[in-house]
Amino acid sequence: MMQAVSYSLTIDGTPAGAELLAAVREIEVEDHAVLADMLRLRLAMAVREDGADWTVLDEDLFPRLAKLALSVQVGSRQVRLIEAYVIETRGEFSNTPGESVLEVIAMDPTALMALEEKVRAWPDMTDSDIADTLFGEYGFDAEVAQTQPTRQEVERTVMQRGSDIQFLRQLARRNGYECYLELNEDSGRVEGHFHPPRGDLAPQGVLSVNLGNATNVDRFKARHDMLGPVGAQASNLEIGDQSGQDADVSEQSGTLGAQALSAPDRPRRILLSNSGLSDTGELQTYAQAVVDRTAWSIRAEGELSTVTYGDVLRAKRPVNVRGAGRQFSGSYYVEKVLHHLSDAGYSQRFTLKRNAAGITGREDFTDNQALAS
Repeated sequence: MMQAVSYSLTIDGTPAGAELLAAVREIEVEDHAVLADMLRLRLAMAVREDGADWTVLDEDLFPRLAKLALSVQVGSRQVRLIEAYVIETRGEFSNTPGESVLEVIAMDPTALMALEEKVRAWPDMTDSDIADTLFGEYGFDAEVAQTQPTRQEVERTVMQRGSDIQFLRQLARRNGYECYLELNEDSGRVEGHFHPPRGDLAPQGVLSVNLGNATNVDRFKARHDMLGPVGAQASNLEIGDQSGQDADVSEQSGTLGAQALSAPDRPRRILLSNSGLSDTGELQTYAQAVVDRTAWSIRAEGELSTVTYGDVLRAKRPVNVRGAGRQFSGSYYVEKVLHHLSDAGYSQRFTLKRNAAGITGREDFTDNQALAS
C-alpha cells in the first residue's frame, strides 16, 4: 500500500498561509551527523499587477533569524523534521513569467551557538561537563556521555577560543564523539548531543535493494576504501615532571558487522602530532578517536522511495540494508539524509557508512512498515 505524504510549515510559531504554501516550489532539508542541519525553501515570486513590488520577497516574511519549523507526514507517521533559523535569502529574477524564485536558507539552532566568538577559561571541568554547561546556557536539553579526566586548575585549564559550537565540536572530535542539535521527538524540545555515534540503537528500518516487490531503494551504490582504516600513535611530554607520555591504538572500539575493517596484516599506521594533550590517558582517547573515525571506510549512497518505504529516514541512527551482496549488506550508520519535497513528490537521498563487513546474523531484515503493509 502506497503511503500518502504531506507537510506543514510554521514561521515563528504561526502556520504558513495558503497563499505562501501555494508559492512553494521546492523544500530541502539536510539532516546531517557531522554538519548543522539545514532547511532550504524555494518560493515563486512575481511582480504585482501594479508593478510596485514583488510578491513574497517584499512581504518581509523571512527576517533574520526567524524560526521556521517543518513537519512531514508519511501515512500515519508525523515527524517534526527540523526547527531552523533564517540566515540567508537569495533572489533569482527572470524575464520569463513564473521563473523568478526566492530561496530562503535556514540553519538548525547551531546558528544561535555560532553568533559570538569568545575567549573563555573552563577550569576544573571535564569535556562532558563543559558540554552540559554550554547546552544549558542556551536552554537546550542535553544528552551527554561522560568523558575523563577532570583537569585541575592548578595543573592546566581548558581554554575556549571561538564560538560555542566550534569549541564543542573540537572537544567532541578529540573524544571520538558527535556533537549536534536536534529536536527530541517525544518532548519537541531542542536537545544537544555530545556522545559517540549511536550505532547500538535499534535500526530504524530496512533498505531493500533489488528485491522485487519489496524493493524500496531506487538506486544504491557502495564502496570500500581498504586503505582507509589506520592505527595511531601519539606521544608528548608532561611539563610538570618531564615524563614521556605515549599512546598506541591499533583496534577500533566497535563494529556494525561481522568483521572489523582495521587490517590485522600489514596495517596502515599514522603518527599524531599537535594534539595539545600531554597526558597518556588523553592521548590514548585521542588516538582511539582517530582510529574509530577512519574505520568508517565502507560508504554507500542512494535514493529512497518514500511512499514504498513508508517512513522518514533520519541521520545519526542505524539502518539495515539487504540485497547488496555479502560485503555491502548489513547494518549501517546514517550520516546524511537530503529530504526533497516538491510537486513531483517526496524523495530522500541518503549517505551511509559502516565500520565492518558482513552480516552478524542478528540483523532484523523484516522490521519495516513497507514490508508489513
